[in-house]
Amino acid sequence: MLIALVVLNALYLICSLLFNAELLNMAGADIPLRKLEVLETYSQILAATSMCLLVWRICYRRYQGKGRVLWVWLGASTLVVTPLTWWFQGAAPDWVAEQFPGSLRVSSLYAYVTKKGLLYDSLTIPQIPYKAYKDQGEGKAFIANLGVLMSVQGSYVERIDRNFQGFSAAVFRGYTVRNGDALYERLQETVVPSISDISRAYAQLEGFRAGGISGSEWRPIKWPNAGDDLGYQPTIDEYARSINPGVRTRDALANTTEVRHMAKTKLGPLYVKGMNLLATREQYQAYLPGIADNMAYDVAHTDIHGAEGLNVLKNMWFIPFSLLSGLFFGGISLVVLIISGVEALRSLPGRIRFVRPVAVISIVMLPLVVGNAIVDSPGYRDAFRSLGKQPVVLATVFHWAMSSEAMLYNITRPLLKAE
Repeated sequence: MLIALVVLNALYLICSLLFNAELLNMAGADIPLRKLEVLETYSQILAATSMCLLVWRICYRRYQGKGRVLWVWLGASTLVVTPLTWWFQGAAPDWVAEQFPGSLRVSSLYAYVTKKGLLYDSLTIPQIPYKAYKDQGEGKAFIANLGVLMSVQGSYVERIDRNFQGFSAAVFRGYTVRNGDALYERLQETVVPSISDISRAYAQLEGFRAGGISGSEWRPIKWPNAGDDLGYQPTIDEYARSINPGVRTRDALANTTEVRHMAKTKLGPLYVKGMNLLATREQYQAYLPGIADNMAYDVAHTDIHGAEGLNVLKNMWFIPFSLLSGLFFGGISLVVLIISGVEALRSLPGRIRFVRPVAVISIVMLPLVVGNAIVDSPGYRDAFRSLGKQPVVLATVFHWAMSSEAMLYNITRPLLKAE
């Protein structure tokens, strides 16, 4: 039984390390929240497995040699521990996010924009060597934990707070330049096909009108006052019937109020007033600064207490929580593995004392001894270690976590696909 527990702990530890390394790998890129949430299931499985292994070991130590009683306790503990751990691992991030005060929500929003700026090279933080370590564990751990770092009120947050919209505009200009082709493809995929659908419907109506066929009458949409919402999403047929009769060219059709309303609805901040919806890829580049300004305006006016604010909060806190949880459960598993291994060899001469404290101290101290070039940089100390402005315990925990994550990622990096 003991040997089986040792083997299971070893397998779990390997899977846990690889999962956390891949999670950190993904966090170092601009990954949508929905894609990250897919990993939550794997995180819950690993957490539940870790707790089961810990409880199984306790049951084994207490009921060793009692046969049926041992197996009853193993089964009962599994039925209790598995759903509780699964629930906690899944519900805790959402619950914590909902309890956050307004100041932490604002800091998370700042971190969200800062992350994009760092990833797309439109932003640098003085004396923090992020670019040099962007594809290494140090850089990925820094990006993954940025939401926590900025939420504990480092001095960098105060600098952004002076002109957040201007800061966002600078970040998104770099973002749009780097992603100009992808933004253009979105126009082609979401708007241009709808223009073609409206054009065909409109041409058919014009043909019916020319032939005097009933049911093809002009039915203009009652547009609201400027700044007000229409209140519903018109269909292709409603858009086509609302366009004034007599439009003869595709360009003219694309410039009608109806088509522009459709485009603005589909594109959101990616729509620039007066833009040519049928622009070539080269012509589209002229609209990128306007798109960046729109995105900055939207972010600066995010309702931090609404659904958007909550999504940003989860985006910036889900990864740090999952990584820290993975380190915690992985640490438990490693200590249990070491102790179980020693107990399995206890018949050998020279029993090893103080296994538990040595194992715990080693796990805590090793990442700190190895160090982290970003955490140790003067820019990091200036921006995120402002004395008297952050909770010391929380900051210390995440500084250790960043060093641990970077070390583990660099060790397991050959086994991963670089994101």
